[in-house]
Amino acid sequence: MTSNGVSQLKVSIIVPVYKAERFLDDCLDSLTGQSHRNLQIILVDDASPDSCPQLCDEWARRDDRVLAVHLTDGAGASGARNAGLKRADGDYVMFVDSDDLLDADAVEFSVDMAVHRHCDLVIFGKRYIDENGRQLRDSVIGNDIEIAAGSADYYSQLSVLLREDYLNPPWGKLFSREFVEGLRFETDMVYEEDLLFVLAALERQPNVYASKRPLYGYRHMDSGMATVFKREKSLNVVKANHAKLDFFEQHLDDPHVRENLSFNMANDIGWVIPMIQRATGISAELKAQYVMEMTGDARLRPMVISALGHAWMTRVQKLLIALNQAWLWGAYLK
Repeated sequence: MTSNGVSQLKVSIIVPVYKAERFLDDCLDSLTGQSHRNLQIILVDDASPDSCPQLCDEWARRDDRVLAVHLTDGAGASGARNAGLKRADGDYVMFVDSDDLLDADAVEFSVDMAVHRHCDLVIFGKRYIDENGRQLRDSVIGNDIEIAAGSADYYSQLSVLLREDYLNPPWGKLFSREFVEGLRFETDMVYEEDLLFVLAALERQPNVYASKRPLYGYRHMDSGMATVFKREKSLNVVKANHAKLDFFEQHLDDPHVRENLSFNMANDIGWVIPMIQRATGISAELKAQYVMEMTGDARLRPMVISALGHAWMTRVQKLLIALNQAWLWGAYLK
């Protein structure tokens, strides 16, 4: 395909919008300013209580590539993304959160890679930025990875991307619309529902290209130490870890797949334990129950245990997971 042909390909960018009035204009400046011009930018206002509904309408009036969709009842990010998917008519689909940014050539680069490398899914790295847009650090893979559907190392390479946190978020990716046609985000999950969407797309065996370029600006919000925790989050970790194991289960004889999957599963637990520990209004006994629902699952536990040596958690947490006694967890988490 010629460069002119590539520029004619349409990309639908779905943006769930909720309480983002401070950052929405910056986000949309980065989207409407893309070097690839053939865009459908779908703003899904999830019944936001601030000025976001008006901002969405203003942008739709300002730029005919922008479509404002207003939901009357809060559907959450997953429900908003699903509403956007229903209206997407591009050749490709991207997701962007309403407080984040895209580098000016992110769409052009992704479409070019998709076309010339014959890929159905293009993934790129992220750059952490603070609330004022200042760059903090990059989170990228060491080298570009190209994964051909049906190749002998297909799942091994995907496990590398899982370990490097390249699979989990729906943003930072360009999907061929064919490979997400009919897929929807699970709306009954509060955590890692986006990974289940990506795994469902990967079940369709797309060709994948992963780039080390940090083209997505992920805004790191300093909101203090959150003290609210809902049990659904720990249950969602269990559900997501089962989904990962389901996806890779037929390839666990590959030591790289097993190691990368175990590492990711253990780190998910290690990420949530401090949230439970900080939570207020929950007894130590309940906190212990929440943790042990993640660490005691009979199917997942052998994988988690095997990764404790190099997982991202403290030595005390690793010891507690190995022993997995309610009274010890209760004493630690109180």
